[in-house]
Amino acid sequence: MLAPGPGPSRGYDLLVLYGRGAECAVLDDLLTAARSSSSGVLVLRGEPGVGKSALCEYAAGRATGMRVLQCAGIESEVPVPFATLHQLLHPVRDRLPMLPPAQAAALGGVFGTVPDRWSDPFLVAVALLTLLGEVAADTGLLCVVDDAHWVDAASAEALVFAARRLDAEGVALVFAARDGDTREFRADGLAELRVPGLDAAAARALLADTAPGLADDVCASLVASTAGNPLALLELPAMLSREQLTGRETLPVPLAVGDQVEQLFITRVHRLSPPARHFLLVAAAESTGDLAAVLRAAALADIADGVLAETERAGLVQVRDGRLRFRHPLVRSATYHRATFLDRRSVHAALAHVLTDPADADRRAWHLAAAAIEPDAELAGALEASANRARARGGAVAAADALVRAAELSPVGADRAARYVAAAGDAWQAGQWHRVPALLDEAEPFTGTAEVRARLLFLRGMVELRSGQPATAYRLLLRSAAQPGSRLETLVHAGEAATLLGEPALASEVERLARRQTGNGDGAEVPELLALLSGWARIGQDDWSSGARLLAGAVTGVHALDSPTHQLWAGRAAIYLGDVATAHACYSRAVSLARAEGAVGALPMMLDRLAFADMLSGRPAAATAHATEGLRLADALGLDSGIALISLALAAAWTGDENACRSAAERAHELAAARRLRVVAAGADWALGLLDLGAGRPADAFERLLALRPGGRGDHVMIRLWATPDLVEAAVRAGAPAECEPAVAVLARWAAGSGLPVPEAALLRCRGLLAREDPATAFRAAVDLDPRGDRPLERARAELLLGESLRRARRRSESRVHLRAALEGFERAGAAPWSARAAAELRASGETAHTRDVGAPGTLTPQERQIAAFAGQGVSNPEIAARLFLSRRTVEYHLHKVFTKLGLASRAELAGFDLDDR
Repeated sequence: MLAPGPGPSRGYDLLVLYGRGAECAVLDDLLTAARSSSSGVLVLRGEPGVGKSALCEYAAGRATGMRVLQCAGIESEVPVPFATLHQLLHPVRDRLPMLPPAQAAALGGVFGTVPDRWSDPFLVAVALLTLLGEVAADTGLLCVVDDAHWVDAASAEALVFAARRLDAEGVALVFAARDGDTREFRADGLAELRVPGLDAAAARALLADTAPGLADDVCASLVASTAGNPLALLELPAMLSREQLTGRETLPVPLAVGDQVEQLFITRVHRLSPPARHFLLVAAAESTGDLAAVLRAAALADIADGVLAETERAGLVQVRDGRLRFRHPLVRSATYHRATFLDRRSVHAALAHVLTDPADADRRAWHLAAAAIEPDAELAGALEASANRARARGGAVAAADALVRAAELSPVGADRAARYVAAAGDAWQAGQWHRVPALLDEAEPFTGTAEVRARLLFLRGMVELRSGQPATAYRLLLRSAAQPGSRLETLVHAGEAATLLGEPALASEVERLARRQTGNGDGAEVPELLALLSGWARIGQDDWSSGARLLAGAVTGVHALDSPTHQLWAGRAAIYLGDVATAHACYSRAVSLARAEGAVGALPMMLDRLAFADMLSGRPAAATAHATEGLRLADALGLDSGIALISLALAAAWTGDENACRSAAERAHELAAARRLRVVAAGADWALGLLDLGAGRPADAFERLLALRPGGRGDHVMIRLWATPDLVEAAVRAGAPAECEPAVAVLARWAAGSGLPVPEAALLRCRGLLAREDPATAFRAAVDLDPRGDRPLERARAELLLGESLRRARRRSESRVHLRAALEGFERAGAAPWSARAAAELRASGETAHTRDVGAPGTLTPQERQIAAFAGQGVSNPEIAARLFLSRRTVEYHLHKVFTKLGLASRAELAGFDLDDR
């Protein structure tokens, strides 16, 4: 099939794309969707020379009326942070003022217009997404990234992050990458199209037009030998003699095919004069197309300017807008890689010699590093300075790369260790957790300072904590904390590992070490972080009186510290206290701070904790929205998010979505088993028990929840405390009330130590369930402890139990008041199984139960609910986009759907709408 091309393509003139009808149709559909404000992404993969670049040019030519941005990765620019992004966005840099200030500053750091600006790499990615949406808002936008396998790591991560979040902006994003290249372009989850060689008919048509007069058997041999590779079909005839083309002489065996296409260019390069070949190698080693620098470096070898014309006449390079460009990326890679090491070293040294401008310090350092063959303290220091500049621009990956080379060139072992550890820290900051252990392994053999050793152990521990084994993390973090000058925060992370494992003895050990580190005895006034560690340890020892006192003081102090991490710790302490409102406020603050700072890497954990607080607050729709966003981000960053899975399972259990509950719980159990996360396993068991309880299967619920009792296989103090009322109800309905008495005893000590209404209400519900006489008194007291309905589902549970007990006591008229309240509360939250139970009780009381329509809020997706919540608070669309890491156009699109589903016409109406009312 023939497909019309857009005109000259990069690398060779070809007016017709042969045999690419299917590929062109996919690209046409992508552009059509973008013109209708529906974004799309496509990754073209194929072997070198198969025609990916030609398809990119086809797309650019077909993007009539749309803005087109094009760039290409360059192998020698791989170490330069955001080099490709700079190339892609340079034509639209005037749009930066349209972005939120933090995002504009982040991209300003990339462009160098905001000096000394440190940018979280994820904030750069969010800014990229916003900018693409703003540019596309005019006429639609096509972005083409060719040679994506040579895109620098910082740009690649930003581009893929944005690609996964494109929605309703009208952006078509096309990547072209080599298939199976040693440096792979990773784009998991994005649509891919494999570009094969041409079929026989298309290959013959191409040869007939570009190399007329070929003998039939020669044509057949070329088609078979090249496997239909278009570039090989175009180039190979030029390598053959006329006698070979006409069939009078046999063809060479083997012909170049597939990955050997580069050899075609090498043959042409070898036809050049030696000075021209040297000039071409200088150009291949220079990454930016700086013609002046190439000419000056070539002149050092007494090469005259005339060689440029020779290489142009050979069709290997061209000069456009004062920049030197290679005819095809394979010319550059073939020239560079087929040269000897000594020749490459020579041209890098020459380029370093001519790059004397201070603005070229990073380029000069990298060329010197490429030329170095032995340790060099001065050069290692220059590379470390380059790493610092890269980090300041948000290029943590590039900083890590520079530090690795600096470490390799460090003549002193201590310096080498420090630089490898610093590189690991940058890789950790950039989200490349898989890379950190190998870098730390490189540092291990060398003796460094105590500070470097502490940092090495800390990073090993954090990798294990976030994606490995908490037990290993615990040991590593304790070893890090034992180093001189270690900070108390290290022990707080160790305490987190102990919590995930659900082993109180470990928390006690952390407390002892913290007291030793700070010099505080039991009677001394302690700092907030020590109070956190001590409070968690005392609770693990069942000392609720002193544990709650320590945590209460810590929550106030830590909550006042305005950092996402401290808010996270304060929220966790509040959860242990039973202070749901404060926990929710802390986690909300943590998420807000992380969004404002663009700390995307920290957001998944903060969102899953917020989702859990939503769930404890009785708001399953909000929990689902936050947990879904957290899981989506965690997946993009390669992290686990077990608490989010618990929240999803609990929310599904409340709403009676059995499939969703079991699916989330199954994933949680798999994660818990792989990483020994007792808290995640216990949370999944709780959700499944709640599901059975709501579905009227108390015996199954009791069997599941029994594992959570003190000493049970799934005992975890935090989960057990919150699940105890469900365990007691299941035990009573299953006819085994005595089995839950130990758990109730612990709950009583929690309520007494905390002194807060939430634990007391939970205890009252349990006592009412276990009471042999007058249970209504305890249930009524539980209802009275939540007069404003701050925990609507738990209040509805108490109302239901109170109404049931009054009906059984033949106080039907009085029972109906509470049963109606319970039914309304369950219906507002979408808790269908519990609504059905409340309705059945109400009918049994003699009143006809009129169930409410589930309501429009129940039709909102989790993302639509988040957007609606922000809009109802008066947050502007651009600010909503910034907070949720979406584009403004996507927010506008989903907000329109929200108004349609809710039947509203304005933000003013949305401001007064209860999104938790389903």
